[in-house]
Order: sequence, then structure tokens, then C-alpha cells
Amino acid sequence: MNRLSSLLLVSVVVLLTNFASSVQAQFYAGKQLTVLVNYGAGGSTDILARLVTKHLQKHIPGNPEIVVSNMAGAGGIVGTNHMSEVVKPDGLTLAFFATSFMQQVLEDPALNADISKFVWLGGFGQPTLCFVRKDAGSGIEGVEDLLNGDEIKLGGYRPTSSTDIRMRLGLDMLGVNYRYVSGYRSSAKVLAALLQNEVQYSCGSIAVVNSSFGPNLIEPGLATVLFYFSLIDADGNPVKEPALEGIPTFFEVYERLKGEKPSGLMFDSLSLINNLAVAMLRGVFLPEGSPDEAVEALKVAWNALADDEDFIAEYQSVANELPAFLNAAEAQAQMDGLGSLDPEIVAFIAEYLAQE
Repeated sequence: MNRLSSLLLVSVVVLLTNFASSVQAQFYAGKQLTVLVNYGAGGSTDILARLVTKHLQKHIPGNPEIVVSNMAGAGGIVGTNHMSEVVKPDGLTLAFFATSFMQQVLEDPALNADISKFVWLGGFGQPTLCFVRKDAGSGIEGVEDLLNGDEIKLGGYRPTSSTDIRMRLGLDMLGVNYRYVSGYRSSAKVLAALLQNEVQYSCGSIAVVNSSFGPNLIEPGLATVLFYFSLIDADGNPVKEPALEGIPTFFEVYERLKGEKPSGLMFDSLSLINNLAVAMLRGVFLPEGSPDEAVEALKVAWNALADDEDFIAEYQSVANELPAFLNAAEAQAQMDGLGSLDPEIVAFIAEYLAQE
């Protein structure tokens, strides 16, 4: 290729890039973008959604006005169905959701949407910490006290949610005497139940533990962190989180209490669910059929967050770790992979839930 041809090619690329940016800016200019959250106000998903929205706005071409709206219910399913059945694919409603992947895998009858059909823009991953009131049963100072035989009440959201399944599988593997209480519409509702001693045990992401459960329960000495669910590598070993130094993983707690490494179908099920949840605890998407201009504009904005120093600093102040971003391709790959999960494990989880 000669120099003149090269210069012409560069000029065409620049013109097309500028044209695409202009189209994206025109799409959102003067418009309002609603960010829908599928859990209640004050909960972990809501906290992170509002933090992201605050910084996302400045990166969206056209600088639309952004309004955050909450639609809680059925462990996030009400909002998910709403995005599929009600929201127009006009690019003006963006979902920031706790991902309903286990509800889809287990074919929860309340879920009417196929979440893999949404236009996925990205997501966040976070490990999950578990904690208990110190006055539960005859008193709990550490994880060993969970095995004293006294019943504790576990506070959750919906039987098919990834958080609830992991909480229950973990306690069952350890042999803890517990009663499962579900139906809370947000982590803020779980916090209220914990403060009232309506339930004594629950789990939450780093962000909500640092911003909500920690200041209200753990720091005043009402509750103690027991362990966290980390990623499990291909060899079945935990991947330690530097931000959680000093807190054991569930894997380490099990090994200490049982004298052996966790294994078997129950642990394989826990690992599968956990790796999906930790990799993409929150997802961001548009309805199927949304305009290309909207999709591309929001992809630009989402990807820009990864280099936004102000956002990263504020995120770290909330979550005590760097954000674990997924881009659009990575988020879509997570969704596409749901159809190829080990059928033996899926069947085991379904049977496990049917026994309650």
C-alpha cells in the first residue's frame, strides 16, 4: 500500500469514527435515561447502581439526564420480567441488576424472561461474605460455635437466588442447625431483620458489608464475619482475595472443621453457582432489540468507567477493592454459558431445593 492510500484509509477511519460518535451523541442528547434496579432502595444492588450511575452519566455521548428507579420482588425476578415484557426497546431504560442466572438455569416458574436474549453491556464481580449475630443460639464468637447445635435463622431473598443457594449449601456442608427464612426484598430488609433478631445469619457482597452490614452490625460488635465464598480454581482450590486478608474462605473453614478438603456433588454444586455469582454478581443490559446507537453509546460509557480514576477511587472506598469489570463480550459469554452447565449438577440443585 502506498503512502497516499494509507493516508486516505486513515482519513476514512477517522471520518467514520467521528460520524459514529456524532450519531451516538445525537441519540441521547436531550433525553432521559432510566436506570432500573431489581432490588429495593438501600440494598447492595441499589448502592452499587447509584454509585455507577453517578459516574456513568459523564461518559454517555449526549449527556442524558439519568434517573434511578427500583423494582423489587421475587428475588429480582419482578424487575427482570418487567425488562422483558414491559420496557420498550428504545434505549431509554437500562437495567443494573443482580443477575437472575440461577432462576433461569433452574427454570423458576416466576421467571418469564430469557436473560441471555438481553443486550448485555457489562457487569461486576464480587466475592460474598457471610456473618452471624454473636448472640445467636448460646453465643457465637467464631465459626466453630456454629456447630454447637443451636438453631439459627438464615435470612434470604428467594430459594432460587444464587446467594440463598450458596448460604444453604454452605451451612448444610458444615452441618449447621438452621432454619431458612426468605422473601426479603433487599439487603436493607435483611439488615432490619438482623437488627431485630428476626434472623441471625446472612451473606452479602463486599460493597454492602462495608457500607451497610459492617457499620450497623459488625463494627458495633453485634455480629461477626465467619468466612467468604471465593472463586474456586480448576483444581478445586480457593482463590484468595487480597482485600479480605485475615478472613478465611469457606473452603478453609470447611477443611479446618472437617479435617479434609470439601468434595462431592454438593461442593461441586456450590462451586459452580459461586463461580458464576462471584464472576458477575451484577449485570448491566438493555432490552432485546434496542437501537444500535444506544447500545454503542452505552458500551462506550461502560468501558470508560474502567479508566475513570474518580469512579475507581469511590468504588474502592465502598468495596475496599478494585472493581472487577466485565465488558459486553464477557458478560454475554457468561449468559451463553448457562445452557452448557453440567446437567448432573443442575439436576442435583433442583432436587436439593425441592426437598425444603
